Amino acid sequence: MVKGSARAAKAQPVKKLVMSGKGGAATPSSGIPKIPAKRAQPMSVASCSDCGVVITDDTKALQCDSCQAPDSWKCAECLSLSDDMYDKLVSDSGITLRWFCDQCDNVVMGKPSRVDGQTDKLEQLIVIEKLMAKYDNFEQRLASKCDSDRVTELEERIKAIEGNLDWMECHLEKRVDNLGTAVEGRLIEIESKAAPGVQDVGFDHGVTDEEVLRSAVEQAVKSKADEDKDIEARKRNIIIFRIPEKKNENVQQRKEWDVTFVKDLLDCVFDVKLDDSHVDRMYQLGRWDENKTRPLLVSFRNLDVKEEVMSNLRKLKQTIEKFQGISISHDLHPKEREQRRKLIEAAMVEHASSSEDRVENFKFFVVGRGSKQKVIKIRKPNSSA
Repeated sequence: MVKGSARAAKAQPVKKLVMSGKGGAATPSSGIPKIPAKRAQPMSVASCSDCGVVITDDTKALQCDSCQAPDSWKCAECLSLSDDMYDKLVSDSGITLRWFCDQCDNVVMGKPSRVDGQTDKLEQLIVIEKLMAKYDNFEQRLASKCDSDRVTELEERIKAIEGNLDWMECHLEKRVDNLGTAVEGRLIEIESKAAPGVQDVGFDHGVTDEEVLRSAVEQAVKSKADEDKDIEARKRNIIIFRIPEKKNENVQQRKEWDVTFVKDLLDCVFDVKLDDSHVDRMYQLGRWDENKTRPLLVSFRNLDVKEEVMSNLRKLKQTIEKFQGISISHDLHPKEREQRRKLIEAAMVEHASSSEDRVENFKFFVVGRGSKQKVIKIRKPNSSA
C-alpha cells in the first residue's frame, strides 16, 4: 500500500513510501501516485474517497494496493488510524498488511459488486431458494397429512365392513332357520297329501326318499327367494287410496289423469317435485269399474323419494280440499300384511284386558318396518271416554 506523510495539504513537496507486493522494503516515491500503464488516464487531483481532503505529500493516507487508482485513496483519519500506528506502518518494512478500496475488497473477498447489480440478483436467488425450501417442506407435510387422513378413512371403512359382516352373519343365521322351518313344513305337507302306498309307488318308479327331500328343499328355497325378491321390490312402492278416477274408457287418458293428480298431490302436500325420471311405474290395482275407486300403486326409482313422502304423512291432515280424504300406505307383501294383522289383534287383546275403554273407541296402527314394528292406538273422534 502507498502511505502519505502528513495530515493536511502543504505547499512544500514531501516524498511518499510505497510498499512492495509482499511487504518488501519501502522505496521512495515523489509527487502524485504513479498510475499503472494499463489504467492510464488524464492526471487528476487525488483526494480521500470519504472526506474529500486533497492528498498531497504531507497527507497521511493510504492508496489501494490492488487498483492504485487516483480516486482510491483514504486518509488515516477516515481509516481510524492513529499517528503512531500510521508511522509504524510506514517505518516497519516487515509489515505485510494490505488495504483495498471497497470495489477491490469485494473482488478479493469473493463478494459480488453492487455496481454491476450482481448483489440484488444474488439476494433474489437466495429468497427464491428459501421459498422453494418452504414449498418442499409444505409438500412433505401435506403428503404426510394426506396419508394420515387416508389411513383414518381406511380404518373407518374397515370398521363399517366388519359391522356389515356381523349383520350379514346374523341375518344369514335367521334365514337358515326360516328355511329349515319352511322345509319341515313342506315335508309335512307332502306327507299329509301322499296316498297310502306312495312310498312303494315311488320306489317302483325309481323315486327315492332323497330325491323327494331334495325336491322339497329346492321348492322351499325357490319360494323363499321369490318372497324375498318380492319384498325387496315393494320397498320403493306406495299405495294411494281414494284418488278420484277419470270416468273414461280410454286407458291412456286415465293414466295421464293419474300422473297429473299424483304430481299435484306430492307438490302441494309434501313439497316434492316429481318428474318422469322419479317414477318407475304407476297403475291402478284391480279391474276398472266406473262405479268403483281403485287404489293407485306408485313405484319410485329412488327410495329417498318414498321416504320423504312416508315420513310426512301428517301433512295430509292439513291439506286443501282437493286432497282431503286421501291416505297413503306402504306396499306390503301378503306375508307382511298377515304379520301386521296378528300384531294388531294382539294389541287389541292386550288393551281389552288392561283398560276399561272399549276397543271400538280406538284405531290401531302398525308403524315401522321389520324389527322396528310397533302398534300404536289413537282414540277415534267423538268416542266416549
